[in-house]
Amino acid sequence: MTIYKLHNLKTSLFYLFLSISTFSFGQGSPNFLWLVCEDQSLFFPMYGDSSANTPNINQLAKDGLVYQNCYTPSPVCAPSRSCLITGMYPTSIGTQHMRAYKKSKENSAINPHNSLPYYSAKPKKPIRFFTEDLRAKGYYCTNNSKEDYNMKASPLAWDESSQEAHWRNKQEGQPFFSVFNFNVTHESNIWRNKTSYSKKELENILTPKIFPDDDEIKRDILTNYKNIEKLDEKIGAILNQLKADNLYKNTIIFFFSDHGGPFPRYKRSIYETGLNVPMIVKWIDETNRGKNFQLISFVDFAPTLLDAANIERELPFEGVSFFKKDQRKYVYGATDRFDSGVDMRRSIRDSNFKLIYNGDTSTTIYKPIIYRRQMKTMQVLDSLMKKQELNSYFSNWFLKHKDRFELYEVSKDFFELNNLIHNPKYEEIYNTLKYHLFKWMEESDFGNMSELAMLDSMFTSSISIPKLNLPKLIMKDLGYIIESNNLYTSVGWRNRNESGWNIYKANEIIKPKKDFEVLLFRPGYKTLIQLFNN
Repeated sequence: MTIYKLHNLKTSLFYLFLSISTFSFGQGSPNFLWLVCEDQSLFFPMYGDSSANTPNINQLAKDGLVYQNCYTPSPVCAPSRSCLITGMYPTSIGTQHMRAYKKSKENSAINPHNSLPYYSAKPKKPIRFFTEDLRAKGYYCTNNSKEDYNMKASPLAWDESSQEAHWRNKQEGQPFFSVFNFNVTHESNIWRNKTSYSKKELENILTPKIFPDDDEIKRDILTNYKNIEKLDEKIGAILNQLKADNLYKNTIIFFFSDHGGPFPRYKRSIYETGLNVPMIVKWIDETNRGKNFQLISFVDFAPTLLDAANIERELPFEGVSFFKKDQRKYVYGATDRFDSGVDMRRSIRDSNFKLIYNGDTSTTIYKPIIYRRQMKTMQVLDSLMKKQELNSYFSNWFLKHKDRFELYEVSKDFFELNNLIHNPKYEEIYNTLKYHLFKWMEESDFGNMSELAMLDSMFTSSISIPKLNLPKLIMKDLGYIIESNNLYTSVGWRNRNESGWNIYKANEIIKPKKDFEVLLFRPGYKTLIQLFNN
């Protein structure tokens, strides 16, 4: 059994690109299903690791494309999910700092991790949760059930967002986008698992070469595989429901993880172990099967879904559709604050090489995150570090100083152990990647400043949430046109006492019942709900 069978991803061998010619938009609106697991790297059979028995995910892989180079821009959940729902980089919209937003404490309590108030970011760039665009075109959108976008969620994002949310609640014939989030593989479910394993079971586990050969570490690794098997059962149940409803064929299915694996130097790490995630896509076109080596970023997911649904929108994304002929040349990553630990690092990766920029060279890569210390693996590493008995790979994690730059040939050095930054042979590659990395960093609104400076630039005094202008109604044809009177603002409406919101489309004439409400939402602003009497 092995935890990894590393592939030499030589992109010059072949690229299996999707193109608009391989997907017909004339066959009716496709359905979309996202199956999102937490905290997993390439620990699955289709990536060469046969340690977990995953028949349902294996079948999905046979029916679809297995993406080898899919990347999150952040190796932790909330910033990563903010990217998925907006199609924007967290550093562009101010959601890069972990545990910044808390719904019940927004603007009213001090965050113990940074001694600043909890806040919902106020982006300078225009953004909109992309599910609003789907809903505006008649899609039924559900989320079951984790949101955790590190910012206030749009009330217009979902028809349903709860543990009961399901495509089965839609109208007959209505296209849908359904998300199911599975927390069974979350890092916390490693230390919460008290299962005892036999000596033989542990002997069959091979640790990655970066880890010491230790039974406590092997136990955590084995527990993660057991959690993956539980995940597979849950995914199988959802797929069986889809097939029972005769919807499997006409549904585009994404399976992926929100970021890399649950272990130290995986989750929260800017290395491949933290950013490179498993992704399988079952497209409607049955010829789109096998392996795909194109570089994919989470910022590309939203524009891809709208492209597949043949939906255009006026607000830009920072990502590009998978279907575009000009494929991306680089993927970018960032780390900032994780709970109380701060480490500003940035990365750029092409098909073979990766450059990392360290904003702070005077501190260790390792950060003493209390939450992570509940894992036995972290406790073992801490203990060995104090005894100065760590292997060379992990001892580098605890070094008191970092190089300003790190350069790795990741197509051959997945674990990023051989830093080429001082090798003159790679100077041209270094200069090219550095140019494009700094260009990306300069385009970021909030990535090149401290969290305090970011808040000062977002909010005028303390964290005073700005208000939106009141909407106006224009009577026309026995109904109303709603004018928002605000830039980049989403508009919804509903009859009074209804629970859900309708997406309002520009210049639409609505004909509500006697009393109705209008909602205005813009990220970083106070949500406005105005009651009107008809």
